[in-house]
Amino acid sequence: MRQTYAFRCGYCGITETETGTELTEDHFQPRRHGGTDDFANIVYCCHACNSYKGDCWNPSGDDRILHPLHDDVASHLQTDANGTITGTTPTGTFHVARLHLNRPPLIAYRTDRLAVYRNGLQIAALAEEVAIIRGLLSELLRGTASNG
Repeated sequence: MRQTYAFRCGYCGITETETGTELTEDHFQPRRHGGTDDFANIVYCCHACNSYKGDCWNPSGDDRILHPLHDDVASHLQTDANGTITGTTPTGTFHVARLHLNRPPLIAYRTDRLAVYRNGLQIAALAEEVAIIRGLLSELLRGTASNG
């Protein structure tokens, strides 16, 4: 289960490392609504998302939670540059509101992850420039040595 979800909450994306503990298991279709313990009905998630989701179950309406493995979540949600998640469909809007996906610690988490990603891109670009400069310098030194 943990590996299937890459050790992250299936709803908000926070990792075990960031929470400092293993996460919990949510019955996507709650037991009281006929849900089972089958793997397909379990979502690995953080305690906060599990608590906010509660026994929410409406499989056919717009006011339903998206299943991280069975729904195309990206077609319902958009992450903005400021770290907030916006629903792009009525279901996405409900999902964000019900799970409180814009709680301040999650917004900070997403902006930090975005900054790390951007820094990684910048480091890769700088490393490429350094490699080009080293190559040019090497050619220049070879030319100087053969002319000297």
